[in-house]
Amino acid sequence: MKYYPKIARRVSGVWASADGVALELRMDGRFEERHDGEVVFTGHYEMEGDDVRLFEDGGGLLIGRLTEGRLSLTPPPKPRETGRFSRRGHRRPSLGASHPLY
Repeated sequence: MKYYPKIARRVSGVWASADGVALELRMDGRFEERHDGEVVFTGHYEMEGDDVRLFEDGGGLLIGRLTEGRLSLTPPPKPRETGRFSRRGHRRPSLGASHPLY
């Protein structure tokens, strides 16, 4: 039996929200996030099926789904801030709550 490597799914387009956030996904696997036209985050994305993971160059992570042309993103769960292994200073993702983009 011949092994075929998994090929990553790529999309291209710009999704925007009513409050001025726009996200451009490019065919080269990179993305740019703009707020009111200004680029504020860049990084790369990975897709598996309809699931999307955006890895910001500065270390943030957003996860979401792309279904029927609609992109919905949410930040990953926050790490626990208790105990001696607290992650103080950890960079928060650019979007603070569930955020649909069209």
